[in-house]
Amino acid sequence: MRGPLVLLLLLPAVALSGRDERGPAAARHGGAGTEPEPWRPGPARRSDARDPTARLAQELECRRCHAEAAHEWSGSQHAGSWSDAAFQRAFQVEPSAFCQRCHAPEEDPRATPGEVSDAAASLGIGCVTCHVEPGTARVWASPRTDAAAADARAPHPIARSPAFAEPSACAGCHEFAFPDAALRARPLAMQSTISEHRRSQTPELGCTDCHMPAGDHGHRSHAFAGAYDRAMLRRAVDVAATRPRPAQVAIRLSPGRVGHAVPTGDLLRRLAVELRVEDASGATAFVDHRYLGRRFVPRSQPSGITLREEVADDRVGVGPGDGTREARFALPEALADRPVRWRVLHQRVAHGSLDPRGAVVEGQLEIAAGTLPPP
Repeated sequence: MRGPLVLLLLLPAVALSGRDERGPAAARHGGAGTEPEPWRPGPARRSDARDPTARLAQELECRRCHAEAAHEWSGSQHAGSWSDAAFQRAFQVEPSAFCQRCHAPEEDPRATPGEVSDAAASLGIGCVTCHVEPGTARVWASPRTDAAAADARAPHPIARSPAFAEPSACAGCHEFAFPDAALRARPLAMQSTISEHRRSQTPELGCTDCHMPAGDHGHRSHAFAGAYDRAMLRRAVDVAATRPRPAQVAIRLSPGRVGHAVPTGDLLRRLAVELRVEDASGATAFVDHRYLGRRFVPRSQPSGITLREEVADDRVGVGPGDGTREARFALPEALADRPVRWRVLHQRVAHGSLDPRGAVVEGQLEIAAGTLPPP
């Protein structure tokens, strides 16, 4: 979750059609099987008092013994969950405890939004956040074949549970409703990655299968590859570009190795499909785009307050079948005999806009590109 809540509701409209009908239970929290342990982070966590300094001391002990995992984690988005510049810019616009509970989970949840200690800031989403229940020295982990021997060597008690490696372990920060649910006619999921996974073509894959792959010695990566990893994004979407007629182009996007919508999570993420044609001199003569994401419109609620409701969800992997999308373009007839360059971009916009073409792009990664010659 990144970005201020008010601005998040101004996500740019998208050009293609499609709608994902979510039931109320799924919108509230993602349905059965997604309830996280109550001590794990999430925007709804309010009551579990934490001591950031004590948690940091525990964290440093983790890093001393698990140096390889700590090194991988240090370059992850989890490590920079609070310090990330894009998040900080958004948080300054609307400092909210709702956002802080996920991005600085080791701060006491009763702290004033924005008043995050150095200890909690440096922890980000650390080892202790997922593995150590506050107020205890017990370390949670998933089962393994040599658990008895490994646990006997550990300098601390270990509690093993299959649920630790299941999607429910990630649900607290990746599946939750908008904070204004009481004002809405029906609940609406702000993030729904766990529900998307359950409805995907590969529900048998766990979050760790893709985001924490096992290495040669069984150690799972703690780099947490995701939306900022180009290789992972390229695997997530299969792209096929065709030119049915000289002045027509179709770009087809299908789910690849992925267990949720693309993009998922952050509402300010989108896919941009770009088409570009140059004239005989090499100058750009034509550019067009299609944008894939969630689309919202303002709508009055029974409470009398106008909020933005979702009216379409055109992300890859959402909707009937496997959620394949196709972006179609019409070229000017004068350029029908020219090569066409296309590319697919994973973008994050700095703020919302009702006009997707006017949104300020804060960052992007090219995940597919090519050239179609004239027929």
